[in-house]
Amino acid sequence: MFHIDDYILFHNGEIEVGIDPSTVEKIYSSHKANLKKEYIAASSPKKKITYNEFYIRKKLITVNEFSEFITDTSYITESEREGWGWGWSNRWIKKEKVSWRTPFLDKNDEYYISNSDFFPVMQVTWNDAVEYTNWLSVIYGEKFRLPAEYEWEVFGNFASVGSLMSAGSDPYTKIDSDDDFIHTLEEEIKISEFQLGLLWEWTLDWYKGYDDSIANKDFGNIYKILKGGSLLSDNIQKSKEFRFRRCPTARSPYYGFRVVHT
Repeated sequence: MFHIDDYILFHNGEIEVGIDPSTVEKIYSSHKANLKKEYIAASSPKKKITYNEFYIRKKLITVNEFSEFITDTSYITESEREGWGWGWSNRWIKKEKVSWRTPFLDKNDEYYISNSDFFPVMQVTWNDAVEYTNWLSVIYGEKFRLPAEYEWEVFGNFASVGSLMSAGSDPYTKIDSDDDFIHTLEEEIKISEFQLGLLWEWTLDWYKGYDDSIANKDFGNIYKILKGGSLLSDNIQKSKEFRFRRCPTARSPYYGFRVVHT
């Protein structure tokens, strides 16, 4: 059944998302971020959104929870069907045979699998995550889905996630290998109440502008939005306003998801 203690309830409310266009240059210049200015501009202009009551899960979906879905449905993830996923080794590389079962294809997979009730599932696409939420809705007879971008930001405000205006510019330099990543992830999970900033998190929405005043060739029904950053991300990417975009088929060891109940 739906365990209310695993979720946080947000009542009907209003949230202001985004940043003022006049601050884009200031943020870009002061942070000296290794990011295109258009990535920061994509979070402007400010916009007020009225939202309905929703529950959002405190933790990311784990390997074991995703495994239950696979066992019950015989679903084959996109990385398994296509035989590859993304990995990072000073640059993005295609790695054959990685999947949610073996996200690294090295000794870290053994650690990941042996802690499958603890670690969040990785190497899942947006499409995979949606299939999971559809299954969850069927087995519980209640509506589950990925969080809308603004719902994630409501959650981020509650959890005191920093803003673009105040984010530091330095990357999280402690992580320089997958060995560092998996062990730091374990330590952070132990102390993190909401597991924010550990893995990029898929949201429901397409990567579109808040209004037509900001031109961006990437806006439209092409990319989905990830929020929150990962342990490898710059602080600016971890801010609640930052919008990371990837194709709904994208997967890596640094993407995960949580769910919303409505």
